[in-house]
Amino acid sequence: MGYKKVCLDCRKAFNRPINMEKVHISICPQCKKPMTELYHLFQPPKQTDIKKWEVVNFLVENGFKYYHIWEQVFKNEKGEICGTANYAKYPQSMKDAKEFVELYKEQAITE
Repeated sequence: MGYKKVCLDCRKAFNRPINMEKVHISICPQCKKPMTELYHLFQPPKQTDIKKWEVVNFLVENGFKYYHIWEQVFKNEKGEICGTANYAKYPQSMKDAKEFVELYKEQAITE
């Protein structure tokens, strides 16, 4: 299992092994811009499928880099997470992506 280095501008993705000891910034071989690291759940669309790449870009901009998202999060009376259930499926359309971001915004990772 590893990560994918993705150029959202060129719509290209490359598999990369996990290296937890070293921060590695990859540069796109085509446009020379830094690439985005996405988790192993990411399945890149065809390079020509611009609509699906727009969905990917929207999700990444909103803090969803294709890691596991829980459909249900159970909290105790103190508001602490005490359980989870089922992984949510990442959306394929922009309409579904907007709903996804709104529904799971508490699980977004913002840097």
